[in-house]
Amino acid sequence: MWVLEILEILARRRRFVIGNTLLVTILAIGISFVLPKTYRAKTTVLPPESESPLSGLMGLSSGHVAMAVTNFALPLMATPSDLYASMMESETILNKVVDSLDLQRIYKSESSWSAITSLRSDLLVKVEPDGIISVEVDARDKFLSASIANLIVSSLDDLNRELQNQKGKNYSKFLERRLRDTDSALASASNELRVFQETNRAISLEFQSEALINNLANQKARLTSAEFELEVLRKTVYSDHPELKRMEMRVIEMRKSLREIENGARTPQDSVLSALDIPLARVPDLTLQFAILKRNVKIQETTFELLSQQFEMARLQEHRDTPTIVRLDIARPPELPIKPQKKMIAIAAFVLSFLASSLFVVAGHKVSQATSKGSSVLVKLHNLFVDIKSRPLG
Repeated sequence: MWVLEILEILARRRRFVIGNTLLVTILAIGISFVLPKTYRAKTTVLPPESESPLSGLMGLSSGHVAMAVTNFALPLMATPSDLYASMMESETILNKVVDSLDLQRIYKSESSWSAITSLRSDLLVKVEPDGIISVEVDARDKFLSASIANLIVSSLDDLNRELQNQKGKNYSKFLERRLRDTDSALASASNELRVFQETNRAISLEFQSEALINNLANQKARLTSAEFELEVLRKTVYSDHPELKRMEMRVIEMRKSLREIENGARTPQDSVLSALDIPLARVPDLTLQFAILKRNVKIQETTFELLSQQFEMARLQEHRDTPTIVRLDIARPPELPIKPQKKMIAIAAFVLSFLASSLFVVAGHKVSQATSKGSSVLVKLHNLFVDIKSRPLG
């Protein structure tokens, strides 16, 4: 069988196969010690909070938002973690890292852009299914790899704080303008209410109306009593009796007073009402006007109060310096390099050199066999040609 034939060939040339395999393997191991080492540092970041940085001010959420911290509009299937991951690979973040660590000199790049490209090729940012963000950086120096990974996260945190502070500053400016407008509107509404109260003597319509109705009821009761006494006198005394005349004048005055309470006097001089009394006929209209003016003042007061609270919160946000990113693991200098993988190099060199040596031995044996067979055929052909030449006709 051909398998046994191959094993027999390898057994006869075992010194060559074993020696060549060991030599190549030793050379590969030596080269693996000479190759430059590559270290990988890793840091992880917790998912962003679902609340946006200004949600306390404006009642908005991110997640949609990316929000928050981000407060950005995100695509339907994206998450705040995806936004963070994209920001970590952005030119803004990487350029800051390149400048801070002088990577253009370390990478021996001609420009900062080429250094950013080299850094991006050594950077791997992944978003795990649970939302945790992992940042892995490869570098020739183990301390450099850890520094780059940590600086990327720190730069993202600084960028988030800068964005938050800028949003707080812009929002506080907007609130400041709205506060000035609301303050002016509140002063105008208060002045209109004051003028209305002075013009219509409407200090407190609710209490004034109640007092007016009570006064009207008392006056009506007194008039009814006076009219009853007048009828009694008319039946008991003669028509020119002084007491009858006095009672008639009293009833007339009381009826006039009731009409003034209900409809008001023609002139202020003729009025029997006090300075705070309001004609009953004008109460519904005055109440409606007073309610509208009071409502306008209340709206402006409530708006001013809410804007004042939000303005103070925006001022705090403007100077906020709390971290926006929570690190789960800080990148530390790795103890072992990820490249070159000496074991894998040694195993690969051993296997490949053994296969190559075996193939070389088997192929050489087959070629030598073919050559020897070819030589015997040529000798027979030569002898046949000589015989034919010496005896052409047999």
